[in-house]
Amino acid sequence: MYKLILHKKVIKFINKKDAKDTNRINNKLKLLKDNPYPTNELLDIKKLKNSNFYRLRVNDYRFIYEIIDDELVILILDANNRGDIY
Repeated sequence: MYKLILHKKVIKFINKKDAKDTNRINNKLKLLKDNPYPTNELLDIKKLKNSNFYRLRVNDYRFIYEIIDDELVILILDANNRGDIY
């Protein structure tokens, strides 16, 4: 199982959401800890082109993260609404 490290702005983004969205995001992040790769059938994950980053989709929200395999760490760098993240 991987360890999640959330950037300060990601924590702030999640805390601004209502309880329903926060619970949905937290459930998806728990699933992400088990398998952070696009092979995970329970999550909508894509590898971003020309980079080592991945995108996790939770409804209209997008989370950009990096996987550090040798340390078993998922570093979530950014989160925002669908149109504002890229």
